[in-house]
Amino acid sequence: MSAVAELGVREASERLGEFRVVDVREPHEFRGPLGRIAGATLAPLGALADAAGALPDDRPLLVVCRSGRRSEQGCRILEEKGRRAVNLAGGMIDWNRAGLPVERHAFETLAELRDAIAAWFAQLAGQQPAAGRAALEAALRDAGGRYDAPTAASLAASLDALAGALAQKGAPPDLELSVGAFRQALAAL
Repeated sequence: MSAVAELGVREASERLGEFRVVDVREPHEFRGPLGRIAGATLAPLGALADAAGALPDDRPLLVVCRSGRRSEQGCRILEEKGRRAVNLAGGMIDWNRAGLPVERHAFETLAELRDAIAAWFAQLAGQQPAAGRAALEAALRDAGGRYDAPTAASLAASLDALAGALAQKGAPPDLELSVGAFRQALAAL
């Protein structure tokens, strides 16, 4: 198997105009705390082979995910379809760490933010979405809140509790970035 072409985040940022950006994360991640590169097209990895023909072909594709692993797989899929693809090494984690610009979803309600936190927790904990929701429900109850009507205070306390649970298991590399972004979103509501 041949090596996939890669760019680090700094070089990719400097050369962004040379590429079409394709984000292979899931929709909840695309709207999630790590944000997305401006102008990125969402094409989740599981549907990428079918979507490949619909992606613009005027420039090579810069393929992006959370850490660079799924985007490497995405590059292989796209190359099998005859597309020119380059992997963003380190993904959105390294992009955020480098302080490069991102677009973030503007949450409109506490309930929408709550659902994003539940999906984020489930993914990082390696759980099914229902388990992420159950963990957040329990954390909200412990904070004196309710899942169906969260308050800003109960959601903030629950976010801290879930982050603590993830840290105890060995913090994922984007834990602080994600928690910080969720706190900013919470403050904006």
